[in-house]
Amino acid sequence: MFYDNKADYKSYLIDKLQDVVEIDAIAGTVNIQIDKLQDTVKQMVLNKSVSTCNEQGAERWERLLGVTSPLNSSLQARRDALKAKLMTKPPINKKALQAVVEAYMGLGVDIDVENFVVKIRYRGESRIADLNPLYATAYEMIPANLLLDIAYLYMTWGEVKSNYPTWGDVKAKTWDAIHKGA
Repeated sequence: MFYDNKADYKSYLIDKLQDVVEIDAIAGTVNIQIDKLQDTVKQMVLNKSVSTCNEQGAERWERLLGVTSPLNSSLQARRDALKAKLMTKPPINKKALQAVVEAYMGLGVDIDVENFVVKIRYRGESRIADLNPLYATAYEMIPANLLLDIAYLYMTWGEVKSNYPTWGDVKAKTWDAIHKGA
């Protein structure tokens, strides 16, 4: 786009003015201001999308959508929460709920519905610190007669034995890392 090109004020002037010392000084200042303006326009264009926004854009999107950012969250976690909020459109089924939760958490989840309880189980490298925004989003989506249960799945002893064939492999990691499957 036009905002990716560096400003060159002198190139727009006639040849007689190219060698004037004062024009060089003016061009240096004008180029800096034009570059700043182009950077501002570029960031405004990037902030129009949730997936490319910066901190200011994420804050604006959160205000527009009524989303509270997760506690101590990174920019990517905020973007994921915003994407999840944008995906919450009726009709809601198990697959749609799974897509929203996966977009928020940034990893795959398993969803089962038993006795009016939606059970969401996940396993991954890192755990989401604050699930309250996810609960709020999910409770807006699902019917009022359903409860939500989100839990982290640790590895079972059988899975540990199959993933770490020797005792040396197990001793090389912390027990917490082994439980998480890291």
